[in-house]
Amino acid sequence: MANVRQVILETLSQRGPLPIEEIARSARHSKMALRYHLTLLLNEGLVVPQDAARRGVVGRPQMLYALADDGQERLPKQYHQLAEQLVDEIVESLGPKEASAMLRRAGRRAAESAPPLRRGAGVQAQLNRAVEFLSERGYMARWEKSDGELALRVCNCPYRQVAREHRQVCEMDAAMIGALVDAPLKMTNCMANRDCACSFVIRKPK
Repeated sequence: MANVRQVILETLSQRGPLPIEEIARSARHSKMALRYHLTLLLNEGLVVPQDAARRGVVGRPQMLYALADDGQERLPKQYHQLAEQLVDEIVESLGPKEASAMLRRAGRRAAESAPPLRRGAGVQAQLNRAVEFLSERGYMARWEKSDGELALRVCNCPYRQVAREHRQVCEMDAAMIGALVDAPLKMTNCMANRDCACSFVIRKPK
């Protein structure tokens, strides 16, 4: 039934704020059945209610439903195509070496927006911060200790399709994570190579 909710989102995107009767007609569902799905979308913040005065009608304004900003993000997107085109242009304009350097700088700059740590914070605090920062951005990160080594695992790549064509994107992520944990890294697995996760072993100074 989730496809009914997708139809509601697409209908509101195409036609703007609508009363429940119009949405039900577009979705080819009864008003009663549609109300259940509409309530779920309202609770998730994907749809918002609006009042609309009806010309020539006395009484309460008509309730309309509109697509929220978060609802827009549930519509079909082709961000990866735009990202591929942008990286293509960067590499072609600057050359592979300078493009890599630029993307590494971008990764380090992204890490600067992470919350600051207290002075003298240890490596575990740095890893916890990195995991929270990355997970908020869709990376599904975690860290673990195995055989005396600390490693950070990234279980989702937000731009895996781009990284398969342009490994400079992987360098950007490595630079970002290195800045977050304030340590050099060794990348041992990569989803761009069809591994199940990207793994970064932390190389702490001896």
